[in-house]
Amino acid sequence: FSGRLTFQVLYAIGVSMMCMAFLRRLSSKLLLTLSFGWLIFGELLVRCLWDPTLGNPSIPTALGMAFYYEPLFRISYPLLPWLSLMCIGWVFGRYIVDLKNPELKRIQPVPLLTLTGIISLAVFAVVRALNAYGNMFLTPESSDWIHFLLVSKYPPSLSFMALEIGLLCLIMAGMMRMEKRIGVRKNGVLLVFGQTSMFFYLIHRLVMEGLAQWGGLRGAGGIITTYVVSLVFLIILYPLCRWYRSYKQEHPGGWTTLI
Repeated sequence: FSGRLTFQVLYAIGVSMMCMAFLRRLSSKLLLTLSFGWLIFGELLVRCLWDPTLGNPSIPTALGMAFYYEPLFRISYPLLPWLSLMCIGWVFGRYIVDLKNPELKRIQPVPLLTLTGIISLAVFAVVRALNAYGNMFLTPESSDWIHFLLVSKYPPSLSFMALEIGLLCLIMAGMMRMEKRIGVRKNGVLLVFGQTSMFFYLIHRLVMEGLAQWGGLRGAGGIITTYVVSLVFLIILYPLCRWYRSYKQEHPGGWTTLI
């Protein structure tokens, strides 16, 4: 809508899924080694290929690992960091499937997620406390606690990934505990949105971007307005997502498998 070509979420997800057609054949140990290897040492390679003080990197470098901005062209989500995260998710999916095999002895998901979350947050705290390597050129202007949470997402840094993985693992562990106690409701809000996540993303993106661009609402309002608008969109999209989930279940194997 803005007239600007942007490589962001859909680019990262789409190309990562294409790569997974081949990477899924690798062992879980190798996938984890490659993924965590990038998360830890990827910034070294980025520093070798890009100096932000000199402007934008080359487009191939930006598509793979960096950030690129021009008024009419932007690369926000480079491939390699997000592909690494997808590989970690793929390995976790394998682990969940293997739990159904009684011959394999595995740590249960809740303690594994809890431990992983704690370790990830500890890594985040150490990296940010050192305030040197691991935040992808981003240097906070002060030592206030709010600046401690200032992490580079564009491109993703070790501190950003550690913080997000840590929080996500602890949230998933907590939700798994809740599931055992209260069960799962077929039309629960989180379940419906989770089962229609791509549909939800596309609809909300089109509507919000359209209103921002054509309705002159880009940047309008404050934080309270943002929360109110978000809540309204969730209320509106919930029945739409329920409808799409039913449609998808009634039409398996078609184009709906892609959304």
